[in-house]
Amino acid sequence: MASLPPPPGFVPLPESLVSGFNLASGGFLVAQEAGALIGGFRVTAACCNRAGFCHGGKLATVCDVFLALAAVYREDLRDDFLPTVSLTMDFMAPVALGAWADLQADTLRITRSLVFTQGLVTVDGIPAARASAVYHRTPPARDSENSMGAALRALL
Repeated sequence: MASLPPPPGFVPLPESLVSGFNLASGGFLVAQEAGALIGGFRVTAACCNRAGFCHGGKLATVCDVFLALAAVYREDLRDDFLPTVSLTMDFMAPVALGAWADLQADTLRITRSLVFTQGLVTVDGIPAARASAVYHRTPPARDSENSMGAALRALL
């Protein structure tokens, strides 16, 4: 099956933000829409379970990374890294091989030590998964020009 291109405007994350497990899982692409970070990925055979649908682990990994980056981008956070405190996933519909999965996120609340977020994975406008995450705030990046947020703003 030939891989379809992503929708217009989507670009890969910079190398400074792609490493380890996120890189091994295939990652996702990002774009900017109305001041918010949006994301997405094409479901490939490497993402699928035995039934031929996107594996829940892939969806959870993408949501975990995307929700943190979306909060950093939208809220202009200077945190160097947002470690996950909790991640909850609700899987509502299967995501088929070849589908484009859209990622959207909202920041619910930011405290001195925590960031609360939620997001949706949709395919053709139909909700496929819902994520809720809490992240621990870390000290600001020593070099704010090389922080997560700076890398995303430079990209988009």
